[in-house]
This record gives sequence, C-alpha cells and structure tokens, in this order.
Amino acid sequence: MSISFLRRSWWAVALLVVLAAAIYLLRVPLSFGLRLPIPSSSVAQPVGDLPSMPDKPQPKWAPLDGCPPEGQGGDPQLNLLMNRIDGAKNFAPVSFDSLTTLTWPKNVEDVYMKDWPETNQSFIAQYEGIPISVEGYFVNLREGPPEPANCNWENSSYLDWNISFTQNPKDDRSQAVIVEVTPRVRVAHKWTIDLIHSVVMAQHLPVRVSGWLYFDPEHPGDVGRTRATLWGIHPVMQIDVFQNGRWTSLDRLAN
Repeated sequence: MSISFLRRSWWAVALLVVLAAAIYLLRVPLSFGLRLPIPSSSVAQPVGDLPSMPDKPQPKWAPLDGCPPEGQGGDPQLNLLMNRIDGAKNFAPVSFDSLTTLTWPKNVEDVYMKDWPETNQSFIAQYEGIPISVEGYFVNLREGPPEPANCNWENSSYLDWNISFTQNPKDDRSQAVIVEVTPRVRVAHKWTIDLIHSVVMAQHLPVRVSGWLYFDPEHPGDVGRTRATLWGIHPVMQIDVFQNGRWTSLDRLAN
C-alpha cells in the first residue's frame, strides 16, 4: 500500500469527521430552539382590573332532564363551559370597560375549540372561567333559539336567555356585553322573564351580574351590531338589583 494512498484515506476520514461535527453543531441549536417555551407576553397581557387567576375553579355539571352536560351536537367542549352549574366563593368585581377592551385571536372565530392553535388556547384560557361580577343595565332580553348545549330542545324551559347588558341605561345594543342565563342555573332561582322586564328593565334599575367569564367564538358577525365583544358572562349565576339605595337579590324581588 502506497504512502500517497494512506494520506488520501486519512484526509477523507478527517473530512467526514469534520462534516459530521458540523451537522451535529447545526442541529443542536435548532432542536433546542424548538423546545423553548412560549413567552408569556405573547400569550396574554393584563387587561383593566381583570384578576390574574392561573388556577381557576373546576366546573361542575349535572344533566338536565336527560340532556347530558356536553349537550348533543355542536362543540362539546364549548357546551360543557356553557352548562356549568357551580357558583364561586367570591366573584371578582370587574369594570365594564375591562370586558369590552379584552381582545381575542381572530382565527378562533367559528372554529371548534379542539382545533384552536395552542397559543390561542393559552390566550383564551388566561381569562375564560374567571368568576366575575360586573355592574350595568339590562337593555334587551330574549329567549335564544334551540341549541346543541341544551340538546336542541325547543320548549321554553330549555332555552337560554340572551341578555344585552350595557354600561349605561340608554346605550345601544352594539355596545352591549351578552350575558346568558341557562336553564340548568334557572332551576335554582325564581327568575322569570316577566320579572326582569317589569321590575328591572321598565324602571331602568342598575344590576350586578355575577358569573363565569366566557368566550363565544360562534357569533363574530354580531360584533358591532348587537354586541361589542365575543367575551361575556355565561352562565350567569347571580343577579342583584340596586333598588331603594341598596343591592337586593333578584330572587327576593320575586317574592
């Protein structure tokens, strides 16, 4: 075997070693970068007086006359959020403006929760499920249509109440936050549509709504028309009315 052949072989081996080392060094930063955590600043920013609550109360559910908590059809994850029946030890007082200035990722509109990108799930989860209490006025109340969360049942007792809730008594519905009273919560109260119309809305009395902060991805076309935001309170767990200089539970006014 000639010396020149050995030299050429040595250089070939050395070149392969250098190439292998270069490939390894290039791969390490790339794979490390993919594992970097997402900065919290890209997930959510503090908004108004909404509290920071990383550990939120876990929802509780119960069937409604045979309709399961996940409903029938539609987005089952969304249905579970709408159908929770648990209250909270404390509802955090939040200004009306904090709800209307809270943003959301546009690419989750009209998309099932399971298909949301992870970063957008994190953004919504930062706020959704916070127990809040907000003061304002009821300017419109109507029964919603049959929907999957309530197994698409058509009887009035199984329909949500959709309430336009505004900061001032004469605000347009386009400035409203939608708060929803569900049939699963109503069974524990004496609330009626007639009571709200005759006692609360007819007299333009201030109300304090307590419930769960909720993001509704299903009605983006209503924003700017019949609502100011896709954020709302759903379900409503408690309604208090300011009358005669004090807050009174709506249930007491039903007596």
